[in-house]
Order: sequence, then structure tokens, then C-alpha cells
Amino acid sequence: MSFVKEVRVDRWPGTCRWFMPLTFSRLDLRNFSALANVRTLKLQDIEIYHFLPNMKLHFEHLSQTLRSITFYDPRCTPRQLSHFLSLFSNLDDVGIRGTRKYIFNTPIPDAAVPDTKLIQLSAPKLRGRLVLYFSPWTATWTRLASYGGLRFRHMDLRGSTNCAPVLFKACANSLETLRFNVADTVNGK
Repeated sequence: MSFVKEVRVDRWPGTCRWFMPLTFSRLDLRNFSALANVRTLKLQDIEIYHFLPNMKLHFEHLSQTLRSITFYDPRCTPRQLSHFLSLFSNLDDVGIRGTRKYIFNTPIPDAAVPDTKLIQLSAPKLRGRLVLYFSPWTATWTRLASYGGLRFRHMDLRGSTNCAPVLFKACANSLETLRFNVADTVNGK
């Protein structure tokens, strides 16, 4: 399966969150691990905290080739998200497309998303594009900046205006284009 360059994992409509280690049988894990040249990964409803602390078992085979990752409604803490992203040392582009309905305006109880002890991994390159839709987690970007800096050249921020100061400061020398939803600032969303 060396020709597969993009993998998208979608949730079947009407089902609950499901993408977690229990999803993988031994055969599924072997088949997923055979995807050795994936450059783009799109994950819907991933429950990152379930993969910790053994996320390398499921995703390390992508660490050298993955350049772009997009999350749709990820379930995790900001710290867990930054840790997950740091697994991919060549990562350039990040997209987080959350919806307020499920995560960002609804506090998630600590019991639902347990915090785990995390070790620092690599510093991803993060020099391409950042797309944040309704993601107020400044802690993720502050943590990634401390790993070695953020160098995004392009940013698209919608409903994520509170992340802007951290991102602008970190990417001051690399930012070329910025799409910013002014309505979010005006309406305080």
C-alpha cells in the first residue's frame, strides 16, 4: 500500500465517537501500519486521549512522511493535542475544524478526557498552513511554540481569535497570508 498518499477516517452519521485503539483489531492495525507513505491524514472524531500513552503503536509509521493533518471534532485536552502533533516531526500543515456544539463551548469533564503523563517528543516543522475553526485552545500553540517555535506561513482563523496573539507572536517572521474572520471578533465568539 505504498501508493496511498491520503487517508481520511470518517464517522458513520448517527454513530457516537468511535476512532480509538479499540477500533483496531490485530489485522486492522497491521493494515493501517502498512500505509507507509501517507502525506495527508484527516481524522473525524478521534479520541486522542485513548491513544495515550501508546500512540506510537498506532501512528509512528506515519511520523516521517506525514505533512498535513486535519482534525474534525477531536476529543482531547490542549496538552494532549500538542503532544499528538509533536509525534510527526515533518508536519507542515495543521487543520482543526471543531464545532462548538460538541467540544469548544461545552466543558468536557476531566473524567471524560483524562489527563495523562506525557513525554516531549519532537518539534514538528509547522511551516505551512494552519486552519483553525472554532478552536480556542491557546495552550496547544503555546506548548508547540516552546518545542522550537511555530513557523506557519499561512493562517486561516475562524472562531479562534483568542489564539491569534500567541500565533502572531510565534509566526511573526514567517507569516505571509492571514485569513481572519472579523465577525468573530466583533460578536465576541
